[in-house]
Order: sequence, then structure tokens, then C-alpha cells
Amino acid sequence: MEVAASAGGGGGAKTPDEVIAKHCNACHGSGLLGAPKIGDAAAWKERADHQGGLDGILAKAITGVNSMPPKGTCADCSDAELKGAIQKMSGLK
Repeated sequence: MEVAASAGGGGGAKTPDEVIAKHCNACHGSGLLGAPKIGDAAAWKERADHQGGLDGILAKAITGVNSMPPKGTCADCSDAELKGAIQKMSGLK
């Protein structure tokens, strides 16, 4: 089991890579249960077109969508941290 190191008591913002590795990759890495895959710009664009762009995808990520729980299991992620992870996975701006 891989254990991620954390900053000692810093409480700083999580990077998109940290959020993706810990909370998103399990489903978005493989496309599990229809999740758009990391780097599949066409799949993310199609989803964005149907959900109101990046802000619409963010709103769905916050509340949960289909099999994805609210905030994709990152209950302590801020909206900005989630948005950064979505942008990194999707290429959306």
C-alpha cells in the first residue's frame, strides 16, 4: 500500500495532482462506471457541453453525479481544489 507524504501541519491547498492521485484516479484513470478518463479531452468536452461548461461539471462534482459521491470522496477539498483537479484531468479552462 502506497502512503502519501503530507506537509507537516501546513494546512496548505492541495495541488491538482494531489487531489487526482488520492481521490480521482481510481475511477477517472480507467473510466470506471462511465467516468471520463483523465486526458480524454473529447469525453470531458462532451460532458461540459451537456452540463454547462466547467462550472457545471464543478457543480456536479460538488454534489455528486451518477456513481460518484459528493466531492469524489474528497470531503475536505475546497471548490477551488476540485476545479483545479477537473481542469487538469479534462484540459478545460
